[in-house]
Amino acid sequence: MAFSRREFVRRFGVGGVAAASAAHIIGYGREELLAFVGEQGRGGGRPAGPPITIRISSNENMRGPSPKVIEALRQHPSKDLGLGYPPPALSTFVETVATFSGAKPENVILSTGSGEILTAAVMAYCNKDRAFVTADPSYSQPAGTARQINAPVKLTPVDAKLRLDLEALIRGAVGSGLVFLCNPNNPTSSVHTMSDIEQAVRIIKQRSPETGVLIDEAYLEYATLPGSGTMAKLALDLPGVFISRTFSKAYGMAGMRMGYAVGQQATVEKVGRAWGLGSINELQAVAGIAALKDTAHMEWEKQENKRVRDWTQGQFKAMGYDSPDSQTNFIFVNIRRPAVEFRDGCRAMGVAVGRDFPPMEKTYARISLGTMEQMEQAMVVFKKVLGA
Repeated sequence: MAFSRREFVRRFGVGGVAAASAAHIIGYGREELLAFVGEQGRGGGRPAGPPITIRISSNENMRGPSPKVIEALRQHPSKDLGLGYPPPALSTFVETVATFSGAKPENVILSTGSGEILTAAVMAYCNKDRAFVTADPSYSQPAGTARQINAPVKLTPVDAKLRLDLEALIRGAVGSGLVFLCNPNNPTSSVHTMSDIEQAVRIIKQRSPETGVLIDEAYLEYATLPGSGTMAKLALDLPGVFISRTFSKAYGMAGMRMGYAVGQQATVEKVGRAWGLGSINELQAVAGIAALKDTAHMEWEKQENKRVRDWTQGQFKAMGYDSPDSQTNFIFVNIRRPAVEFRDGCRAMGVAVGRDFPPMEKTYARISLGTMEQMEQAMVVFKKVLGA
C-alpha cells in the first residue's frame, strides 16, 4: 500500500531523496497550471484565498507509486546512471512494455509523458486538408495541436450518458486525418467496452482506410466495467491504429513523465517521426519496469480507487447531485451551476478542483479523487459550497 512522504524518505534514503521525492514522482497540478495560464491569458487569475491543502484538480494518484518502484530506484546501482546512450535499462523497459501489451519491442515507442504521443499523432495524421475528430468534451490537448497546425477540428458531442458517441465519430471519420478515442473519457469519466470500441474502429478503417485512430487509455487501469480493457490487440491487427498509455495516473508517477504507444511497426514509426517524443533516462526505465511487474499493487490501487470513488459519488448522490458511472480516478458531477463558482468557492476553503470543460462548464465540475482521508475532508467543503 502507499506510504507517507516521511516513510518515503526513510526508505529511499537522504541521497535518494536528493534525486527524487514523492512530490516529484507524483507530479502535482499539471492540468491546474494549464488552466491558470489560460485564465491569465483571458485577463483573469486565481482568486485570493488560503493555501491549497487538498489538491484534487489534475487527476494525479495521491497514493503515489508502488513501494516496489521506490525500492527499485533506491537499490539501483549509481554507476549505471553514468552509462548510456542509450541507458542500460532502456531495452529491458521496452521489452517489459511489449510483453505487458502482448506485442513485440518493434511495436512500442516511448515518450516523456503520453502527451507527446498525442501531439505526435496529430502531427503525423492531420493537416489543413485532413481533419482531427474528437468527442466534445474530451481531453483537449490534441485538438489544440490540430488548431496550431491549421487542421480542421470536428467536435462530436457525447451521448446522453456522457459517453463517446461512437456513431457520430464514425460519421466524422470519413476523409479525416485522425480520430481520437479517449477511453475512458476525460472529463466525463465514462468507458466503452472492448467490443464496442473494436466495432467502431473496424468500421472507421473500412470506410476510411487512410484515417488514423488513436485510442487514449490513460485511465484504463481504473475501469471496472465488465468488458472494458485495452485495445492493444486491435492496434496490432490494423494499420494506422494505436493506443497510448501513461504512468502518470494509476501508476502514480506523473512527475517522472513516462508514456508509450503500441501499434503496428509502421504506424508507431510514423508517429515517432512526426514529433520529438523525448528520451527515457535510466531511472525512468527502472521505475517503469518495477511498476509494470507489480501487478498486485495495481490491483490494490484499482480497488482502493473504486472504494473512494463509490463513497464520493454516493455522497454527492445523497445531496441530489448526479454524475455518470465513473470508470476513472475522477468524477464529473452535475452541480447545476457554473464550475467556476464551485471551483472558486472550494479554493477559498483550501480545496482545488478541476478546470472548466466546455461546453459543459455551466453545469458540470470535474473532481479528482484523492485518498479517502482527503475526500472526507474535501466533502465537508463541498457541502458548504453547495449549501447542502
